[in-house]
Amino acid sequence: MGKINLQMYSFMDGTMNDSRENLKLASEMGYDGVELFGPNLEIPAEELKALLKEYHLEPVSMHAPKTEMVESLIPLAEALEMKFIGIGMECMVDDEAVHKFAETLNRIGKVCAEHGLTLTYHNHTQEFVPCEGERVIDVLMKETNPDYVSFELDAGWCAAAGYDPIELVQTYSGRVKLIHIKESSKVIGALPPLDFESIPKDEHGAPIFTEEQKAELEEQKKINCPAGEGLVDWKALKEVADKHGCQAYIVEREYTPGEGTRLDVLKADLEYYRTQI
Repeated sequence: MGKINLQMYSFMDGTMNDSRENLKLASEMGYDGVELFGPNLEIPAEELKALLKEYHLEPVSMHAPKTEMVESLIPLAEALEMKFIGIGMECMVDDEAVHKFAETLNRIGKVCAEHGLTLTYHNHTQEFVPCEGERVIDVLMKETNPDYVSFELDAGWCAAAGYDPIELVQTYSGRVKLIHIKESSKVIGALPPLDFESIPKDEHGAPIFTEEQKAELEEQKKINCPAGEGLVDWKALKEVADKHGCQAYIVEREYTPGEGTRLDVLKADLEYYRTQI
């Protein structure tokens, strides 16, 4: 039985806002490790390290809130003896932006490598839109240095975009170091990125979405169905990914299907994936 980790963003349903308590909950449910994000990174390094040790959680990775914050988080990653540090999303509005982002990944990845860290980039569906006759994900794979840049495949978003995560792992053998275990119930296609820079912000810097945008985002989340009801064959993916260099599997949930709480669903996710991963 492999280890199953939890992306701490999974608690962000508006009901569980205590980052320290959420680490305890992840441990009590039986998750082996965590991928940290936003609010977790505000906890002082020594306290965070002590909490992870107390709850027997391996700090597998973290997602920097913004690409430009990765380098500033290297000391925290080192303090936690973490192997991976990741970028959760980048808005690439055109082909030129894709090439520029590949350059950025190489630059930041080199710095991370000098500190013993592996930089990863995490996909949504936008990485499967066309880019000069290929897909964005293909261009990023080809234009980044394998010594400095790896990828965190969100298998659910890949399947939702209409592509086979197993095929992608095989095609880019050795490049996918982490896999997000996320269920997607249907193919919605490769959607263009939201240009967050052009979206109005409130006084706290949070984006102000139109009602139409809110509805679209909510519909996208709703395809995050119960464990075992999605498009991905997890046993088959695990078998292939292990052979091609994947080092960790991380559950991420963005929606609470059914009548239970988010905590109920995360428990059910773990119980199901224990039979698969």
